[in-house]
Amino acid sequence: MSSQTIARRYARALFEIARQKGDTEGFAAVLEAAGRALAENPELRRVLYHQLIPVREKQRIMDTLFPDVEPLLKNFFHLVLAKGRERALPEIAAQFRRLVDRENRVLPVEVQAAAPLSEEVTAALKERLARITGQNVRLQTRVDPSLLGGMVIRLGDRVLDASLKKKLELLGEHLKGA
Repeated sequence: MSSQTIARRYARALFEIARQKGDTEGFAAVLEAAGRALAENPELRRVLYHQLIPVREKQRIMDTLFPDVEPLLKNFFHLVLAKGRERALPEIAAQFRRLVDRENRVLPVEVQAAAPLSEEVTAALKERLARITGQNVRLQTRVDPSLLGGMVIRLGDRVLDASLKKKLELLGEHLKGA
């Protein structure tokens, strides 16, 4: 079974519990913090992913990292560690966020721009995308100087490339064909 399938199953089960508790956003925040901690801390990854370290010790570490979490979430972390699925935690967090976003009609949008976007431009872009898609938009912006100008917008599996780099590439192809 693929790790993505496993993560989807764990996320779906936890999502149902979180929805019954009425705290899907709270659960998502803790899961994302755990995913970030693993992504940003190689020492933590090394310890939690090591097969010779006892499960109880790994559970104690998670309890120390997240002392004030909902008992159900604490038990979830313990279950994931007991089943040896600690490597799936970042993907479980991502799958859980997708479920929460779908439930709340939130569309995650990634915007790459050649330079940092002002707050006014970000707000206007967010409003315009919300109007076009009919969903709430969670905008994530990144700076990519290689674009030269303009921006690239990713809406799920759709990409709108309005970068100067792309326009120059298209112009070059057009000139080659002439």
